[in-house]
Amino acid sequence: MSEETEDILNMVESLRVTSDEPEKCLDRILKFLLIEQDEEDLDQALEAAVEKGMLGDLYDIMTHTSNGTLCKVIQILAELGKTESIREPCVIQGFIPILLQQLKSDDITMATQACRALGNICFENDLGRNAVDENDFKGILLFLPFQTWGGRHTAPQTIACGFLILLNVTNTHDGLMQKAVDGGALDVLDEYIRYHQEDHGLCNMVLLTVGSFIDSEICRQKFSESSLLSTIVRLLDTHAGEVYQETVLDLLINLSEWDEVKDLLAETSLSNNLIQIIQVNQGKLDPESQQLIKMASDLLILLLTGDKGAEAMFANGEGPVFVESVKWLEDEDSRLQMAAVLAIGNFARNDNHCQRLVEEGIVEQLLELLKSHRDHEADMTLHHAILSALRNLAIPARNKPALLMAGVLETVLLLMSSETMAVVFKLLGVLRMLVDGQETAALQLGTDRLFMDRLVGWCEVDEHAGVQGEGTRLLASLVKNGRSVELMRNVIKCQGIPPLVAMVSSEHLVMQNEALVALTLICSTVLDEAALPLKQSELTETISSLLGNKSTLPEILCNTLTLTKTLCNAVSQSSPNTLSCKLLVCAGRATDIPQSLRDEIMTSGIPDIARQLSSHEEEKVREAANTFLAIFDDTTLER
Repeated sequence: MSEETEDILNMVESLRVTSDEPEKCLDRILKFLLIEQDEEDLDQALEAAVEKGMLGDLYDIMTHTSNGTLCKVIQILAELGKTESIREPCVIQGFIPILLQQLKSDDITMATQACRALGNICFENDLGRNAVDENDFKGILLFLPFQTWGGRHTAPQTIACGFLILLNVTNTHDGLMQKAVDGGALDVLDEYIRYHQEDHGLCNMVLLTVGSFIDSEICRQKFSESSLLSTIVRLLDTHAGEVYQETVLDLLINLSEWDEVKDLLAETSLSNNLIQIIQVNQGKLDPESQQLIKMASDLLILLLTGDKGAEAMFANGEGPVFVESVKWLEDEDSRLQMAAVLAIGNFARNDNHCQRLVEEGIVEQLLELLKSHRDHEADMTLHHAILSALRNLAIPARNKPALLMAGVLETVLLLMSSETMAVVFKLLGVLRMLVDGQETAALQLGTDRLFMDRLVGWCEVDEHAGVQGEGTRLLASLVKNGRSVELMRNVIKCQGIPPLVAMVSSEHLVMQNEALVALTLICSTVLDEAALPLKQSELTETISSLLGNKSTLPEILCNTLTLTKTLCNAVSQSSPNTLSCKLLVCAGRATDIPQSLRDEIMTSGIPDIARQLSSHEEEKVREAANTFLAIFDDTTLER
């Protein structure tokens, strides 16, 4: 038995012996709890005392004693509540109702200690929070001490205790959180931030309590309706605001996860405050300054993810945030470089902004930054951010020629060897946006055998669905926009047919349509070369499955029927390309693969399904089905 355990057990025994006059024993126990000692030894000693019935002894004294003694017992409970393993036994012993009653005491010391005890006992203790919820049957407001003791004129340390209970009792407990919010807790928090800014300890406690409240979904609507948000932002403008910068930034970062609050923040002076914080700390290398730069820039980017924030901060290319972002592109601080690229990527979510950004020469700056970091795999986050910005800039049709002329295509291909799938995903996105409607760019990529081999490899990356999908979409886009025999033959040589056929069965309508269009173009142009891989990729089974599925959308049915008709029509209208091919087929030494594929379609039941679709409720489907059947029936008559 340790010395601490022996001491506390002796005190508990003395408490029982002198139960009629326990004050001296209580003083000894309190002194023991308050002296500095090893925390683990103290916890073990207290656990042993609780096992010996210490809490029952304290409960008996609480229920049969004067106010002076009661206050000492409550102070002891406040200290005991610091030990995790004792919190639930305190609840089970029945202390919560007594402590709640003492919150209404006119004795400030008594109420303060009751606050401490409740706060400590309920810290990370759902049993305690539930007990508060169950026993507070009269709807006692958890911040009642503030009102009873005179509001903001009460001693700060007493108020801090009130916020301790508000924080610890309501944290993660929806029922108590709802009661506190409905009772006006947010207004109380607002008031104390406004009137106690000079008391750093108290104001930090209030901000900590706000942080607990904003983690709750329950508070979202109430928070956006209160003045607390603007009060917290204004705190950065005060002469004492520097003390609270990190705490306030942390709060606002959490709040900005909510779209409605994000939009409200965008309408305040917050963005200017953030720029000022960054400027003041720019160039400083100490950890605190670097942390403030990171938090301020992170918060700026969060605000920019909202449409209102992006519009307000762009301000037709003259907003302070936009102006500073452009400067940061050339800053030596990697954090600011990253913030600049992310900011530009968010500004570029608007077509008008995109045009202005291109005119301002932002594309060239992004490319220079990418070139300077292209050989550093460790900079993959920056690569990802630059590619995201370039993709957004490439979306408007009027920007595409300018980006191609600036050399975006050649520069981003420098990352083609990247093994980071997140970077590859963004790379493919940039390329797909660039070739859309740009025949020359599509031909440049689609006829590059090295790139096409790499692209088809990405189409088969099972471990990253995004890369697989984006890769196949780019493949289909190259076929659609290039419309070149050479390009389509390159797709076939690089084994690009299987991914396109697989894409027809995608769960995404857009991807299905893109694949069907690409395959239709290939069948109408280079069917002789494509027939074998189409057959091997089980195109017939894919077509049959789509047409026979009652949940297939009319648009997909029409495009699938068009593909089938095109394939069959191409076979019936074509002949072997050379005399040698004819002789080989006649001699039985080669197979007419296109004809074999067509026969497979005709005998697979697809015509029967088409006949059923000729009675479809959608006129376009009926027309597509009848057009396909006309080819089938004509062929039957010829035979």
